[in-house]
Amino acid sequence: MSLQRVKRIKTADPDTGAINNATAAPAAMYREGPYLKVLLALLMSVTIFEGYDVTIFHLCTPDIAHTFHMDDRAVGLMATIVRLGGMLAFAVVMLSDRLGRKPVVSATVLFYTLFTLLTALSRGLGSFTLFQSCAQIFLSAEFALAIIMISEEFSDASRGRGVALLHAMGLVGVVAGGLLYGYIADSRWGWRGMYFIGILPLLLVAFLRRGLRETLRFERLRRERESSLQRSRGMRAALRHAIEPLRGPYRGRLILVAMLWNCVGLVGAPAVTFFSLYAKRDQHWTSAEVGRAVVISYVIGTVGIMLAGWMLDRVGRRATTAITYIIGSVAIVALFQSSNHTAMLLAMIVTVFAFQGARTATATYSAELFPTEIRATSYSLTVQLLGQIASLLTPLVIGTLSKSLGGLGDAVAVVAIGPVIGAVLIWMYAPETRGMGLEELSLASAD
Repeated sequence: MSLQRVKRIKTADPDTGAINNATAAPAAMYREGPYLKVLLALLMSVTIFEGYDVTIFHLCTPDIAHTFHMDDRAVGLMATIVRLGGMLAFAVVMLSDRLGRKPVVSATVLFYTLFTLLTALSRGLGSFTLFQSCAQIFLSAEFALAIIMISEEFSDASRGRGVALLHAMGLVGVVAGGLLYGYIADSRWGWRGMYFIGILPLLLVAFLRRGLRETLRFERLRRERESSLQRSRGMRAALRHAIEPLRGPYRGRLILVAMLWNCVGLVGAPAVTFFSLYAKRDQHWTSAEVGRAVVISYVIGTVGIMLAGWMLDRVGRRATTAITYIIGSVAIVALFQSSNHTAMLLAMIVTVFAFQGARTATATYSAELFPTEIRATSYSLTVQLLGQIASLLTPLVIGTLSKSLGGLGDAVAVVAIGPVIGAVLIWMYAPETRGMGLEELSLASAD
């Protein structure tokens, strides 16, 4: 693939958003100065809550299964329906290509707070599954928009590290969830208490995000639309915009990125859903042991995120992504085939280390391979809709095959080939985008 180079220019005033239009070439627009740190801090909350949410769902699976009298198949079905909410987030994310990044990301935290509260108050399996699925819609949308905003506002040389820093803050949520689980899960509050705890911090985040600004790239796009009367309205216009990436020159990139997320999802889904069940029920770990294992794994896994961020900007996208995929595939087989406590802990650490890096690398690809006018739509299609098919189905498949294959360990091993396939796809088809501006990348199609 030949990617045409264009002249790069910065904005004249990062704080006011004034743009230097001294050249007709596409401007590589990004912010500088204190606001960039403020932006990162305000968006980091989403990965904290994403880490906390995933961790408590992960850890509380045995407790939820006990409360609602669920077998492996029922656990898999419940997890599949909850993950469906993450896929439906694409409809929310696509709105940001029409309304802007700021208003949509501000609304997502409020709706996520509401459905988190309703999850804690749920009285049956049906209501729990429904409310958790709805919560995932807005959490996933918020996470996607945070990635997009950082990709649009950070410079070309620091974009990978910016995404890595965002992911790394998930450690705070993971540690909080892991440490609290040993105390809350065995108290009278049970697993519901884990959801109640997050309500007040979420409301604080919603208040602080009033200081967010619209991204410079979307502001430029808005002005172009207004000056050329390009902005169309109505349901038909929204549908045309939604399928535009599938019809246009970026179709090949969209399919590639969606396939990569599915390859990761084949392994990432059962790791999150079934590790706690495998360790606590099948290997007789205590709640405290499971919590400590998750905390240790994610603390060390954060090194994987930062290492991946450094490698993305120094070594390259292709090598970083492929290496993390292969290491993660081998590690998760070892995790679910082990019965020794130390061996399981070590395998869990390597699994989390690798897949935290893999998520960072894949998310970077997802945000930078598409132009501003369809970036959020393409991201939502690749990451949250088409890219989540494997994550949606794998928990149900693992739960169903568990009995016939002799247990969760053998069932998970079957899907470990997924990231290996992803590594092959990267080396065969993925472009190297290290150090290139978003405007440069948008000049070349994938077809």
